[in-house]
Amino acid sequence: MAQIVFDTAGFLAGLENSFEKVYTTIEVINEVKDSESSKILDYAMSSGKIIVLSPSMSSLKKVKSILEDMNEKTLSKTDISVIALALDLSPSIVFTDDLSVQNVLFKLHIKYQSVKLNYNITRTKRIRYKCINCNRIFNNYISECPYCGGKIVKI
Repeated sequence: MAQIVFDTAGFLAGLENSFEKVYTTIEVINEVKDSESSKILDYAMSSGKIIVLSPSMSSLKKVKSILEDMNEKTLSKTDISVIALALDLSPSIVFTDDLSVQNVLFKLHIKYQSVKLNYNITRTKRIRYKCINCNRIFNNYISECPYCGGKIVKI
């Protein structure tokens, strides 16, 4: 049976009550800030329904290697921890609305489910970046456009 792994979106939507056990990382727990969600989360953690684990170093390394191959430079430490934990707990299903996270999970053949979005990605894509001022496209992440100084965004 697949292990259920949540990123922050799963907790904010209150889905933890839909499952017997939910796995997550301390980084996700630290992202849940609003008081209502925090109270529900504290109760679920004290009941043993939510299991907080740290991903293994080998899974973290594998995820970072995949991110490098995909040219994905914008995922947070929290996102990386969730993906690595899902890898450790495989077979698993990750509940996330983050399409960049879904992109990596797809590449790793890990199942995922959107929380509030009515959309799941169906293929991986190599990440590219674009200047919002001059519209130049870059294959690698840079913080500022070398041509016009504009902000660079992921496309």
